[in-house]
Amino acid sequence: MMLKDNTAVSYARAWALFLVSYAVFFGITLFMGKFIEADWDIRLLLFMNPDHYVPILDQLVIFQTDWGAFYMGLLTIAWLVGYYASRSSAEAQTRTKYVYYVLAVLFGLWYGAGMFVQKKGIFWWGKAEYTSVFLLLGLVLFGGLMMIGTLFTRLSDDDQRKITQACWLVLLCVFFVNAVGEDTIKALIKRPRPLHEANNAWNGAIRVLPDEVVKGSYSYISGHTSSFWAQTVVFFWLIKSWRIRIPLLALGIFHGYTRIYTTAHFPYCVIMATFFGFGVSSMVYYCFWNHRHLPLLAMLSVGASLLMVAKASQRPVALGVIVISLVWFAVWHLINRGKAPAPAVSDALYPFGEPEKRKKISA
Repeated sequence: MMLKDNTAVSYARAWALFLVSYAVFFGITLFMGKFIEADWDIRLLLFMNPDHYVPILDQLVIFQTDWGAFYMGLLTIAWLVGYYASRSSAEAQTRTKYVYYVLAVLFGLWYGAGMFVQKKGIFWWGKAEYTSVFLLLGLVLFGGLMMIGTLFTRLSDDDQRKITQACWLVLLCVFFVNAVGEDTIKALIKRPRPLHEANNAWNGAIRVLPDEVVKGSYSYISGHTSSFWAQTVVFFWLIKSWRIRIPLLALGIFHGYTRIYTTAHFPYCVIMATFFGFGVSSMVYYCFWNHRHLPLLAMLSVGASLLMVAKASQRPVALGVIVISLVWFAVWHLINRGKAPAPAVSDALYPFGEPEKRKKISA
């Protein structure tokens, strides 16, 4: 980790390394956009797009491609809110645990209900062919919120701080990977999506999934793929267990595959999105772990991201996030004036116990 202390020199080095590495990843990804017109890319796309309905796989693909970034983002925000609401005492952690248990049931029922009511035009769900994805989404949110509530009383304070840092870093990753990088690269390369009319000469052979028909915007690079890596890479590096890392990698790869399966992107666009998203997110983790003002940076990045994509009527919300971030930062400084900064936490989380302790127990 770059930040060994709170000196200005250490922070300057961390920012310098990150900006240089970001420029390298951005430059390589942009340069590789010169090779988008490859026949193998089209052939691979057609090969990976099945010409018939595949039970279960079709539903899993639609679930992950439509809702993957949503459930990861919601659980990230849920952890941050719960942590700051419960860190004052063990009693507060216990109360928060039960609040999250109730929320788990409510979210599970709300989204699970989409399986039965969305075709009737009830609530806000759009029409969907594969309604079972709502049941799966409800189960994922139920399990995720139950797990978060339990962790507030099971994990040590240090481990909870580690997860909180990781969640703030995720928000920073999404800003640099998607708001700054992906959107800019798409605007510069301008590769039409597979289903765009520019590809009508061959895209008639594509089987279109009814719940995911994407023709607008651009294909290079895949925003869904890069954003999902931005939401998972920090946890991949933080959690020192391959029993967790392998499923995270598998989920990220499957998420990229769904963008090809639904022909929203070419395989090459997904590969380069993985390169960019994984690389930049890894550098965010390495350079900014234990950054003293990480919450401020993350909140400002959220506000800036909203400001960049918001319509005129939505800009007050983005500006509100930025103002709240600055006020929070000022109040925090006022309250903690003269106090020593919180001690740094290690960049290692062992979900099944530290290796040395496990060896002693087994012995």
